[in-house]
Amino acid sequence: MGKSELELVLEVLSKAILRETLSFNYYFKAGKDTSLPDGVRGLLTQLAEEERVHRKLLLNEYTAVQKGWGGKGHEGKNAGSISYSIPENPEFVPLAAAENLDIKAVSFPARLVGGDNILARVIRERGKGDTGMFVTLYDVMGHSIETTKINSMAASVLGEYLDNTLSSDAEKEILSPSRAVSHLNREFSSEFEGRGIFLTLFSAYIDTEKNSIKYTTAGHEPPMVVRKNGQVDSLFDTQLVIGIDGLREYYENSIPFERGDMLCFFSDGILEAKNPAGNFYGRQRLSDVLSKQRGKSAGETVLGILEDLREFCSEEPLEDELTIAVVSCCKA
Repeated sequence: MGKSELELVLEVLSKAILRETLSFNYYFKAGKDTSLPDGVRGLLTQLAEEERVHRKLLLNEYTAVQKGWGGKGHEGKNAGSISYSIPENPEFVPLAAAENLDIKAVSFPARLVGGDNILARVIRERGKGDTGMFVTLYDVMGHSIETTKINSMAASVLGEYLDNTLSSDAEKEILSPSRAVSHLNREFSSEFEGRGIFLTLFSAYIDTEKNSIKYTTAGHEPPMVVRKNGQVDSLFDTQLVIGIDGLREYYENSIPFERGDMLCFFSDGILEAKNPAGNFYGRQRLSDVLSKQRGKSAGETVLGILEDLREFCSEEPLEDELTIAVVSCCKA
């Protein structure tokens, strides 16, 4: 009998962990060689640290996949289903942050496997430094390890598109959320036409020069913006999910984003989390929690949301993937 998909995923991750460990050991040992110039030893030490970080991420992923899929630890769950509890000390997703912006995100039960994915890219202009950040969160409809291939395809299309720039002016134009989402929709629809595979998406360009956010939402849960006075605004303007109409051109909206404001975007896993009585967490509770987080950092806000979600769920395990991201504007 052949190996299950879960077993194959864990096997790939274990091999990757082994390779990272071997690389770390090589760089670490070489960095201690006093016969080498200081600059070379410094580079080797830096490479060793990068391998150590990568290995830690893979170890966390291995554990999350092993526990999260298949209902391990929770009776009555079917093989391949999700069942997990929110960790007390979650690992933040490693994302680059633009100057004057603070971004923190978590993704459960695993980051590399499943349907949720979050991408962030810092935008820099010659002579100006950081001028903004492009962020995208998408969710493949349905949840299982099988969605990993679909997830990676979307990440590849977006990554190649965003990297296809020749100048800062071209980069700013290409990083228009509506253009990026329209491109992804064409490629995604062509790849999965007639297979009933779709994804929801929120994409935004946060411009720190103009103090604004341009965004496009394709069937995704409407994000929330927390103003510095505690008011919470929902960005309800949404469009068709990705993958239904390959000819559709998406539009974008624009809102102000000033110092002290926060943007929170998330997958539907948080809203559909249930407590032991079978009640959903819902938008109103999330909005209330966000309002209480005003003035706090992005990391503190994410942890505050998770603390409230843990309290709400009590001992009830989550059965859907969950991603939460917060961007706070700390521009002087």
